[in-house]
Amino acid sequence: MPYAQTERIDIKEGNIISQHYSHILFFLEVLEVYIHTDLQADYLMEDTSLFLFMMLEGNILFQKSDGTHIAEAKENICYATYNRQGTYSFSLPAGRHRLCYIIPRNEWVTKNIRYYPRLEPFLQQMEQNNLAFGHMPSCRIEKGMERSLDKLFERTVIKDKDLEAVLLRDAKRVLYHYQMAVEKKMTARAYLIKEYMDQNYSDPNLTNKALMDKFYISERTLIDTFKDEFGETPHRYLINLRMKEAKRLLQIEKKTPTEVSVLVGYDNFRSFRTQFVKTFGFPPSEYR
Repeated sequence: MPYAQTERIDIKEGNIISQHYSHILFFLEVLEVYIHTDLQADYLMEDTSLFLFMMLEGNILFQKSDGTHIAEAKENICYATYNRQGTYSFSLPAGRHRLCYIIPRNEWVTKNIRYYPRLEPFLQQMEQNNLAFGHMPSCRIEKGMERSLDKLFERTVIKDKDLEAVLLRDAKRVLYHYQMAVEKKMTARAYLIKEYMDQNYSDPNLTNKALMDKFYISERTLIDTFKDEFGETPHRYLINLRMKEAKRLLQIEKKTPTEVSVLVGYDNFRSFRTQFVKTFGFPPSEYR
């Protein structure tokens, strides 16, 4: 990037070339990593930040400092994500990797949210809950975004031309292409199933059979479609969703275990208690 600051970082595993630019409304960085052995390292988030992350070449795995999985990004994949203040880690296999991220100023995104409606609930989630991280659907970097990235990277300083304005336009185009990719993906079957489960997890009759009838698909198609997108079966996702909500109801809303079991979709308290112990290692009566 002709307009960016460039820095080379030599490490025992190889070297990293960083190109970064701080715009008045966003921060942009492109990293090229060349390593001869696997690399695992920590990074510090000083403030809660929203990212549009793009893996241009190679692959990377993100985790919390305690080993909790956050996301894996493979080549030619992009997604929006946020991290709260804290220490995180990433892992890269030996080889060459190219990645890019844009951190828009939250105020700018909020002011222009009508152009990015799929980001609005995600921003609300980032502002209202206390989760350490969150991320939106992963999408392929299609030709439109690829061309917009090329323009963003290759801009040169031209006399009498407002570089900041041109770069802002390029960054908006990148965000727009992600918005369009998410819109397309969120109307796909796997996301419609997930949305239905998110809205109806308190129904004790919500089973694979109910989902098969609702979406007119076989059980094999249901499981394969969901697992390909989210990495787990619908049944496992539903259990995790119910347990996460149970934990919140016990801790934040101070509900009794019996009340919680009904609110998260169990018509049998013993089944709820058994699953809670299996998930967290102690009964709901001990969680406060």
